[in-house]
Amino acid sequence: MWSTTRGARPGAARSSGPVDALRDLGALALPVDCAVCGCPDDPLCARCAADLAACRWPTGPRQVRPRPCPPGLPTVHSAGRYAEALAAVVSAYKDDGRRQHAGVLGALLAESVDAAVGASPELLAVLAGANGPVLVVPVPSSAAARRRRGDAPLVAVARVAVGGYAAAELVVAEALAPRRRVADQAGLAARERAVNLEHSMTVTTRWEPVVRGAACVVVDDVLTTGATLVEAARALGAAGARVVVAATVCATQRRADAARHPRSGQPPPASGAVPAGRAARSGPAQQTRGKR
Repeated sequence: MWSTTRGARPGAARSSGPVDALRDLGALALPVDCAVCGCPDDPLCARCAADLAACRWPTGPRQVRPRPCPPGLPTVHSAGRYAEALAAVVSAYKDDGRRQHAGVLGALLAESVDAAVGASPELLAVLAGANGPVLVVPVPSSAAARRRRGDAPLVAVARVAVGGYAAAELVVAEALAPRRRVADQAGLAARERAVNLEHSMTVTTRWEPVVRGAACVVVDDVLTTGATLVEAARALGAAGARVVVAATVCATQRRADAARHPRSGQPPPASGAVPAGRAARSGPAQQTRGKR
């Protein structure tokens, strides 16, 4: 299982074109500071890196589900809780253009993907039988968000996450696209999010033949109410995917749960979630990494 301290892995260095080139020039011209505390000369200082590591579930990635759990939610694994330093890095990466953190977030997502694959007999059978690849499908950004950010940040994180697998085993598939405009999810309750996202995604024409009959892992940065993953799984299933599971970097927690579970103790459930069993930390999914 990879840790957040590993160096860059295949996929982390992939460029998305002019946007990355401009960002690299900006990094040379502008001072670098910590994405969490603002400490100069380090994109993530040692103290904040330790705080981020403390946001991981102590026992490793685990299956989580929000409360209430929406109908149609696939099995979801996450690497830790959306709080403190990890929440700050997710936000800085996604909304502030701090793309140098694709590596640390991708390493966490890699752990979640490993756990999701390892907990699914169907996906393990695909890998064992060399019947892949398993499709790792990022949740799509809205058209407005993509214009505002200049790229799709989750795709880069997903590429890092699959970097240790051979192309015939796991591959990033940008198969989903928005089919209509949706309202900003911030501030919406669980039911409002579900209504907002219902039938908002579709599999693109290019990917339809690939998705049909495929095994898929939907990936996102944060599990909140589960509405986004429900819609992504629905769209993939409608296109003929035979099995869909999900993996996220982290999962939100209710404030009351956070108060009852101090950081040094047992981690709180995601979104008031009920832990749904602990994923194995080794096994066929992990053993396939690095085999090229």
